Amino acid sequence: MKIIRLILKVIVSILSIALLVALIPYCFSGMYDFPPPQPFSGEYLYNPYNSIPRLIKANFHAHATAYKGVTDGHTTESEMYDVYKSMNYDVVGISNYQTIDSTFKADSGYIPLYEHGYNLWKRHHIALGANEISWWDYILFQSIHQKQDILHRLLPTTDALAIAHPKFRDSFDPDDFTQLTDYTCIEVLNHYRTSDEAWDSALSAGRAAWILADDDSHNSKSDGETGVCWTMIASASPDHDSIISSIKAGRMYGVSGIRGKNLNLLNHVKTQGLSCYFTFEMPADSIHIIGQHGKLLQRLFGSNKAVYTFSEHDTYIRAKVYTREHTMWLNPIFRVSNSGIVHQHSSQNFLFTWLWRLGWCGGLIIFTLLISKFIFKKKR
Repeated sequence: MKIIRLILKVIVSILSIALLVALIPYCFSGMYDFPPPQPFSGEYLYNPYNSIPRLIKANFHAHATAYKGVTDGHTTESEMYDVYKSMNYDVVGISNYQTIDSTFKADSGYIPLYEHGYNLWKRHHIALGANEISWWDYILFQSIHQKQDILHRLLPTTDALAIAHPKFRDSFDPDDFTQLTDYTCIEVLNHYRTSDEAWDSALSAGRAAWILADDDSHNSKSDGETGVCWTMIASASPDHDSIISSIKAGRMYGVSGIRGKNLNLLNHVKTQGLSCYFTFEMPADSIHIIGQHGKLLQRLFGSNKAVYTFSEHDTYIRAKVYTREHTMWLNPIFRVSNSGIVHQHSSQNFLFTWLWRLGWCGGLIIFTLLISKFIFKKKR
């Protein structure tokens, strides 16, 4: 019995210490004031597709073998690169967890990036144009404040920031996007889940969030997860600065399809007053114009063109284009004033931040004392 009690004590001690370590970051979390939802407004339209010099094909989220296979990557970097290049990708992003892969740094389409996050709920981010790796995370749980705190910590370390696969494990609730700020993109398309509800939630709240479409492949030899979601970027060249500039301006669209085949392409989008004119390379099976809260506003069949004029109630529209087993998801066109896009920002609430931190520190001190008492308790 003594041995059993000793083993149980060791196990409980180890678990308690691990829990203590996991809870420490919460002592340093910020608490935030979020700008209220402010639907897009103004008498002008922001059109991210004013210029389409060239379309660059990109995937920013895929995993090669790393950490001795613990992260479920099944192919090497070279194997993955070759598969994507065989499908005519210009940008092959290897986004291993917490690692900036530089295997193909000499490639013209190389973008330093990685997938951030190792928490229990798959609340992950894609750091595009990453300058450094952030290991900060809240492993056990995240309120809206921890979610925002991570965005604030990541944004200064990268050129652009995407919230990854929000619908996967419901890691981000659609309502989160009525509050969250200070990110660039939402990974709407991912072979695990499609997160258009989260996207429309952000857009309906007046957050200028752009689409990102990625495979999130863990096995580049698997057809079901490779070449099924990709991003087409309107950029003069596939170099780092041009691509990042286009991403931040929303000059791209997402595609879901098979083996990376573009069965249709965007030719141009023009705006005149409050009217939008879409032209595609070939007739689509159907073109859907979607607006506030994901509402279907217009549907056309068998045409390569669409025209839509904003009503007084429309704040944004986005086009979804179906061509056989190929779907294009265009970024939104939305109302702006003559000053252009207004990016909303959250701010840290000084008082509540320090009340939170003091409360957590006090709680952890008590927890530490209880653990110490349990570990070092001597039997009488």
